[in-house]
Amino acid sequence: MNEWSRLVRTVAPEGPAVTLAEAKRNLRVFHDDDDADITSMVAAAEAAIEGPNGIGIALLQQTWRLSLDYFPCEIIVPLGPVIGVTSVTYRDGAGVEQTVSGLRYDLDQQPLRIWPARDTAWPSVTCEPGAVKVTFQCGHQTLPQDLRWAILLLVGHFYENREAAADGGLAELPLGVSAIIERYRVGRMA
Repeated sequence: MNEWSRLVRTVAPEGPAVTLAEAKRNLRVFHDDDDADITSMVAAAEAAIEGPNGIGIALLQQTWRLSLDYFPCEIIVPLGPVIGVTSVTYRDGAGVEQTVSGLRYDLDQQPLRIWPARDTAWPSVTCEPGAVKVTFQCGHQTLPQDLRWAILLLVGHFYENREAAADGGLAELPLGVSAIIERYRVGRMA
């Protein structure tokens, strides 16, 4: 099992990164007939970019939990940008959940790496899957304009290419989208 499959979003962002009105303005759609479809296209565009199934980033502020079976030398949080660590918990030998205090990490470094307090070691954990849980907040307070534009480009692409194939061939993603999101890709190769 890899680190990406060990991530679970526990608190979703407050809303979409791009509003329906922004998407419609970009598409130059002046009627309400396609609102449900466009809203779905915005969600699909965000899903293509965001999280472990996208490029490993969180677009807007949200909370995630990383589950580990044990304490490694350092915990690497594969999703970013991380803006805060809420807690690191573990189940001790008796199966009781405990909280680790005195963590060391630098939010300016991405991906985020977490260590125990200086001159200490990680505590012993019970031997079972998901014995260690790291809860953290990540995402942009203000979405960078180029990521907003990538979402709008994807929505435009989805709107114009509603089928998997266009003109007898596959409808590829716009080059601008790939160029933008590759600058933000975290932790793995496509």
